[in-house]
Amino acid sequence: MSKGENKSKFSGNIWKFYIFIFIFGIHTVRGVYFPYMTVWGGLTFFQMMLLQSYFMFMIFILEIPSGAIADYLSRKTALILSALFVVLAAFTYSIYPNIFLFFLAETFWAFSIALHSGTDEAFIYSTLKTTGEEDKLTKVLGRTHLLHIIANIISAPLGSLIAGFISLQFTMTCLGLIYIGAFITSFTFKEPKIEREEKTKRYLTILKDGFQELKKNKILRILCFDRLFVQIFIHLLFWTYQPYLTAMNIPIVVFGFILAIMNICNAIFNLIIPKVLEKARSKKNVLISVNIISGFAFIILGFATLPIIGVFMLFLIVSFGYTRGLIYINGINNQIESENRATVLSTINMFGSISMAILYPFVGLIVQWNLFIMFIIIGIMILILTAFTRVKSEYL
Repeated sequence: MSKGENKSKFSGNIWKFYIFIFIFGIHTVRGVYFPYMTVWGGLTFFQMMLLQSYFMFMIFILEIPSGAIADYLSRKTALILSALFVVLAAFTYSIYPNIFLFFLAETFWAFSIALHSGTDEAFIYSTLKTTGEEDKLTKVLGRTHLLHIIANIISAPLGSLIAGFISLQFTMTCLGLIYIGAFITSFTFKEPKIEREEKTKRYLTILKDGFQELKKNKILRILCFDRLFVQIFIHLLFWTYQPYLTAMNIPIVVFGFILAIMNICNAIFNLIIPKVLEKARSKKNVLISVNIISGFAFIILGFATLPIIGVFMLFLIVSFGYTRGLIYINGINNQIESENRATVLSTINMFGSISMAILYPFVGLIVQWNLFIMFIIIGIMILILTAFTRVKSEYL
């Protein structure tokens, strides 16, 4: 088949994938997740975090069978099953408020994410390679990321309105109905012919290879773990900001709008931080400033009794804290060969997932005891880790 015929046959994959990713980015429950799980679901915050701990472990475990599906059947099959399992997850979650049903739903959701992870990028690359347009990969992936953010921003307020004017339960049922669109779209993909890749085998040795790379490179080890540990504490905001809004008696219909603004702040600072780094004399000073702002914002949250101050702190944390990973990108890239980058970052991500799975139940207990103490602990931990950082400007 000629390149022109290939382009005509497979180019439709790209715009169909844009639709697929946009639908996957819709999450009508995310903006009201805490009241959904506690008010409708009847769970305590500790039980909610146990569910998330289980979810993190399941993603880790299911990477192997899901990788086999993508490698030995097809990437299209993996994406179809990913969409099917997320539909099943949403509907299982909305059947009846029962923790055992919720564990089943989280299993479905974890399998969906494991099937989707990496398969999407590989599918796009193989499509572009078939049409002779590999050089467009960065542009296409950038657009999918933007579409995902837009879907998040739009769906968060929508979920709040559904919760406020219809019911909390329907926010999840609605999500299941929307995800059917992704399931239908996935059947329209055309699978490019590719040579079989032994990615499953690579996954089985990824921890060993990744840790060997980190062990022999001190600077890489410092950069990766410095980024990871502070980031874990900062991202606890995702699970604690809605309990804070509830404690401040902010109406549920407002939750999604606050989340939408948080997403917008995050998107804006994803553009600002790289420009600041270009002009900064000391990248380490930028990193320390971002950490200090994030740490003190959490501490202020622990004392903030005025909702307007607390909400402003939320915006500060997602603006600075959520984007701090960008400060490390050049440093990490300079320390590892491009072919080893995925292995090292996957190792760090796996380590992060396991760390969060272990940490979440303890966070649940502390928040259940005193949410505001949790914020203060997070802030202090960020400041302590910053004080003992071994990162130098020349590493960045």
